[in-house]
Amino acid sequence: MTSSSPIFNLRNYQKRDFERLFKLDGLCFEPGIAYSRAELSSFIERRQATTVVAEWSAAERSDAEGIPVEEIAANIGAGRKAAAASSGASGSSQSSSTRPAIAGFVTFHLERQGYGHVITLDVHPEARRYGLGTLLMNAVFERLRKVGAFMVVLEVAANNHAALAFYEKLGFARVRVLEGYYTRNVDAIFMTRRL
Repeated sequence: MTSSSPIFNLRNYQKRDFERLFKLDGLCFEPGIAYSRAELSSFIERRQATTVVAEWSAAERSDAEGIPVEEIAANIGAGRKAAAASSGASGSSQSSSTRPAIAGFVTFHLERQGYGHVITLDVHPEARRYGLGTLLMNAVFERLRKVGAFMVVLEVAANNHAALAFYEKLGFARVRVLEGYYTRNVDAIFMTRRL
């Protein structure tokens, strides 16, 4: 990574993140593939679920709500800190309570059979091409290894060629086609990777 490339901080999910994660999922996936509010909530809140959230580091800090995506892109592209939104916030816009913008997240479940199931990997369009997807998936692998999981599984839309190539690069293998998994016209590819 070059010095102008953003750095991300990973942390565990907090309930106050939910609205931002829901909006991000809707931004990352088309209708029919993006989760409804109830679906995403049930996946995140499930007993054996883990959600890892990625935030821009302090150098790239931005409270992106209310800032047009084009402005964020221009600021990030120029290697500058994005302007913080002060909409309705009390006190200084530079206060220590300003949270960094969420750049991405991953939710996965530890299944009783001893494998991990990745439910969703969401990376904001402005955070792509910086290695964040790989960083989040490596966090999944590490956490699953620590609890003794032997494998990771996931589903990818058959027409999402970039995602299929990404997962294959991480060592996932295509196992089978799940017809009509997302919609009547969109199948999924079931993929697995040994840990």
